[in-house]
Amino acid sequence: MATTRRNDIRTKFQDKDIPTQSDFDLIFDSFVHKDEDKANFQIVEAGTSNEHYITPALLKAVFQNSGILSGNCYAPYKEFIDDFTGLSIELEHQPIENSVKVFKNGQLLEEKKDYALNHNTGVIAFSGIITSRNIEVNYWFKNINPTSGDSDSMFGKASIPYKENFSELTFNSDTITLKETPLTYSARIYKNGQLLRENKDYSIVDGSKIVKFSAPISNRNIEVDYWYAGPISLTDPELNTKYVDLTTNQSIKGNKTFTETVESNAFIKTGGASNQYLMADGSVTTSTGSDYDAGHAPFAIPLTGGYQKFSNGLILQWDYIMNGSTNYTFPIAFPNRVGSIVLSTYRNSSGNKGFNHVYNVTGTSYNAIIDGSTGYMFAIGY
Repeated sequence: MATTRRNDIRTKFQDKDIPTQSDFDLIFDSFVHKDEDKANFQIVEAGTSNEHYITPALLKAVFQNSGILSGNCYAPYKEFIDDFTGLSIELEHQPIENSVKVFKNGQLLEEKKDYALNHNTGVIAFSGIITSRNIEVNYWFKNINPTSGDSDSMFGKASIPYKENFSELTFNSDTITLKETPLTYSARIYKNGQLLRENKDYSIVDGSKIVKFSAPISNRNIEVDYWYAGPISLTDPELNTKYVDLTTNQSIKGNKTFTETVESNAFIKTGGASNQYLMADGSVTTSTGSDYDAGHAPFAIPLTGGYQKFSNGLILQWDYIMNGSTNYTFPIAFPNRVGSIVLSTYRNSSGNKGFNHVYNVTGTSYNAIIDGSTGYMFAIGY
């Protein structure tokens, strides 16, 4: 779009200058036209135009249909009450403001004239008693449960309104194939302006674009109003860096502090494998988690030792041993080699041998002689 600046426009009319046709073109193209330059939902959906403006109403629709920004999702719903008699109806869900449409025997009622609606309680109060009439209420509600069966799950997506018309001059069928797949409970179908009843006058094949009427229709105008799922999604890169969801692969950066227990089926280090364990220092191992539990060495028979493994491969072992040139087995085998073994005698006076020593050392066992009846062994290796 060719444009010109305000100061340039002023000069076109100085000193009795007469603007040319080209000048006028530049002037008009420099301003926004309230109708021609207004964006619609499809323009927002494409997201490529820098030459249109968005009205507050359109902006509200975009935010409402990306309800996950506030942790919720707006979803369509329908309620039917056949042969209703009474003064009020309480809806199953709390309706979104300005979304409610109430029909009596297929005729649209007027809010504040024919009924009053309390959005906080979901109660519809009619201006006068209704006797033996079919009531249908169409509305949207804030669906806080993404797996709810009450409507399609639209978490993280935008829903778009759409309308299709079929002329009485050309339509003669019991089936309509829509251009888009309607959201559950979002469709309203009118025959010559009269609202038809879903699952009575027509049905929509689950998850499809096909509308099936209970009988063939001819010589009637058909209008179908509905909403469908658009391509706008919170999986877009800009939003994906700000919010954590339950289904998308995401990279979470920065130091995080958790005040409660963190639970997981598994932690896999980047570049690691599912059979590896992630250690506290960031390394990985294929050993079972129990290998990193400290052992124990009770002062009783049977004598059992203990061990401690470290993520870098270092292993510490200890045992409670008896006197004599006896072969002992390490609590666990050293997979590579023994680095050192230290023996000490358990006694409260001087011994008569004056030495403790080991021999025949392997990765799984050793012979030990101690200067006393019992003693201790401490070994280090990897």
